[in-house]
Amino acid sequence: MQSGYRWFFAFLALAALGLGADATAAIYICTAADGSRVYSDERCGSDAKVVPGVTSKKRPSAKSPTPAQPASRKSAAELDALLEECDTGKVAACNEWTRSGGPNRLREKERQAQVACDAGSLAACEERYCADGAGPQCRTRVLKVAKFTGETWYLREERKLAHDATGYAVRCIWEGVRATRDVSVTCGAQAGPQRCSAAGSEKSFAQWAAAASDSCARR
Repeated sequence: MQSGYRWFFAFLALAALGLGADATAAIYICTAADGSRVYSDERCGSDAKVVPGVTSKKRPSAKSPTPAQPASRKSAAELDALLEECDTGKVAACNEWTRSGGPNRLREKERQAQVACDAGSLAACEERYCADGAGPQCRTRVLKVAKFTGETWYLREERKLAHDATGYAVRCIWEGVRATRDVSVTCGAQAGPQRCSAAGSEKSFAQWAAAASDSCARR
């Protein structure tokens, strides 16, 4: 599910362009099955709540509206830049993004990310399913494709450091909690009971996974 904020600003853009419902209607916010936010001009679930101050409105019917001039198609890079501005709340950028092929670009990016995630790409799974936090589907997907995982964490990256040390980028991810936390674990070159430690922790362990589990045990 794409970020709820993006769809929210897209709704603003559609309303501003007169592309919404034929009659004045409230915009509702609901929670999808995977825990992400969904915005709709119809009641989208039993928990639907009206977004204050936002409606989709019909154009005045006294005279025929002047057809809007079609916007020129923009490149993928231009659309992505407009979407970043839209995410910050700039309605003008949302308007231009919507009229220049943005929705199609967004759907294509989601499709590509889903295909890559299904093929085992951790970064693609994070992009496709974790944009709104660690909902149930996000957690299931990343724990499935990550190279190393624990009950409350998964490995995102392993890299070599100076003096033959090794760094491990770990993300803490807890069941039923949307927030995550990133932890850096460093292991020295020489084996021993205090070889590995997580940043900010006073404890040391023989293995990096033990250091990751200890750090992620604390929320």
